Amino acid sequence: MAYLSIHHVLDSLAVGGAEVLVCSLARAQREAGHEVVVHCLVDSGPLATGLKDSGIPVLLHRASRPVISLARLICSLRTNPPDVVHCHNIAPTVLGAPAAKLARAPCIVSTRHGTATRQPHFERKFWLAARLCHRVVAVSHSAAERLAAAPWARADKLVLIRNGAAPPTLPEPEAWPPARPDVFTLVSVGRLHRVKDYPSLLRGVALARARSPALRLLILGDGPERPRLENLAASLDISDHVEFLGLRHDVGRWLAQADAFVLASVSEGLPVALLEALAAGLPAIVTDVGGMPEVVRCCGAGIVVPASQPEALADAILALASDPQRLAALRHLARRCYLNHFTLERMVSDYFRLYLDLLSLHVGPVRRKEALLRPSTRTDYNRV
Repeated sequence: MAYLSIHHVLDSLAVGGAEVLVCSLARAQREAGHEVVVHCLVDSGPLATGLKDSGIPVLLHRASRPVISLARLICSLRTNPPDVVHCHNIAPTVLGAPAAKLARAPCIVSTRHGTATRQPHFERKFWLAARLCHRVVAVSHSAAERLAAAPWARADKLVLIRNGAAPPTLPEPEAWPPARPDVFTLVSVGRLHRVKDYPSLLRGVALARARSPALRLLILGDGPERPRLENLAASLDISDHVEFLGLRHDVGRWLAQADAFVLASVSEGLPVALLEALAAGLPAIVTDVGGMPEVVRCCGAGIVVPASQPEALADAILALASDPQRLAALRHLARRCYLNHFTLERMVSDYFRLYLDLLSLHVGPVRRKEALLRPSTRTDYNRV
């Protein structure tokens, strides 16, 4: 077994899909015996406590100017030399890749958890820094295609590793909520942000309710759009059928109450929430955005609709609500698809294989032997 020192670089450990995924990856790597460190450039965030409790150091390099953050990151990487520096998204790559290069890290990887932005100057900055990376990971085919078409892109550096997720903790069978066969329950999980397009979802639910009143929607997540969304639900006269549950750490409990998962985003990578829903055996209704249609079409466990079209969402909701036999079949397909393609173990294995392949190419024989054969050292880190 090869034991590595793996350093992750990201903006913060705020609650979000990419941040949750990085935490899951870091914990799994730590549990496999690797030395894992997480570097935050902007803030630590609420997810930091869980990582620290798992024995993973979280180092904060926040400063008034980016150049100072860069200097602090370089100093930290030189003090505790990593085998792998893994940057996540644009800004952490812009600072993290040069820092890793100056610290002589033998393996530098960047993952773009979304897709290419519509702002060319951001993509130019990213790809300029990514020239220092050995590989750039896209989380879906559509994301890879858009990243390859971005200004200054280096398509030869792109590789595909789809996200994976740990299955949500479900209630014990005796604690499951009572069945409500008379009500079709939808669940949506995500930050209440404009890119999730909850207004279209609420309008779709309102249209569906006009034809099938026995319908409710559970929304898990919080964010700046919540007041506006609550007002919209009231104006659509569906407040009694929509529950804004806020940020929850017991997602499995709410997935267990649902008949289907729905996400109406206008921009996505490959959302962890969708994978957790599949793990819970929920069919999915998703928009034709990012990696979501790839997942749903791969497993056949759901319906893909155009983005920002409430009428299409309503039709998809009613199609599942009116066909219990189809719903049962899709539940089986969802669970099987998750187990075959989207487990956390598969994702962790894919990243580990990428690290090893790059180290075998870019590390000299002496350093490679040290990097791949030494036991994990559990260094005592000085917080920056």
